[in-house]
Amino acid sequence: MTPKLTEAELAQLLQAPEIGVLCTVDSAGRPEGSPIWFEAQPGRIYVHVDAASKKARNIRGNPNVSLTVDTRVAPYRGAVLHGVARELPPDQGILRRTAIRYLGPEMGENYLVMTSAAAAASTLLEIAITGRFTWDYAKGF
Repeated sequence: MTPKLTEAELAQLLQAPEIGVLCTVDSAGRPEGSPIWFEAQPGRIYVHVDAASKKARNIRGNPNVSLTVDTRVAPYRGAVLHGVARELPPDQGILRRTAIRYLGPEMGENYLVMTSAAAAASTLLEIAITGRFTWDYAKGF
């Protein structure tokens, strides 16, 4: 049996600047994965996307999603989170925290300035986590 992450270890993983892969389901029932930046809060994941993007359109048709987050460096640790997404208005606080988390303070602020027009056309996806599978190969196989 694969060793699992503890609650504290999962929280730590979700606070690290790891790229997530958000999987949505298209209108033909096919899964589609997209790399994303995200912010984790207890029981929720937040992701800003273009309101006209395939991710947003897919979620309007089927709100069931999964998010995979892993370290991509041995010994591998990660999680697949299952959830239900809904659209909310953009949130400048989440957008700013996410940019700084992934790029650092200076580059994050510059990124926000350069992408302000795109941010105005974004939507915030709130994913309510309904299940998960985790692994931690540092604890053995």
